[in-house]
Formats: sequence, structure tokens, C-alpha cells
Amino acid sequence: MTSPTASSRHNWESDLERYRTRAVQVLDTHLPATSGCSECGDPWPCARACTAELVLEL
Repeated sequence: MTSPTASSRHNWESDLERYRTRAVQVLDTHLPATSGCSECGDPWPCARACTAELVLEL
């Protein structure tokens, strides 16, 4: 017998895949440049690139 909460759970694999896809997109645009990040201008590595790397490790 399945509990009512089991059918309402998130599909974590599809969520992780969506996060991974977005992380790759971020890393394709947030690249090191001589003055910092090529996309946002923050010092390299920028917070978005670091976060994207972390997501890919999941």
C-alpha cells in the first residue's frame, strides 16, 4: 500500500537534471576575463560560477 505523501513527492532526478542543465548554461557564459567574470564583471570566480560548480557536484 502506498501512502498519500508518496504519490505527491517531487521527482528529484528531474529537478537535479534541470539544475545541472542550468549550471552548464551558467558556466558557458560566466567565464574568467582579465577584469573578472566575462558575464557579470564580479571578481573571478564569481558567485554564480561557484554555485554552478557546486550544483554539478550533486
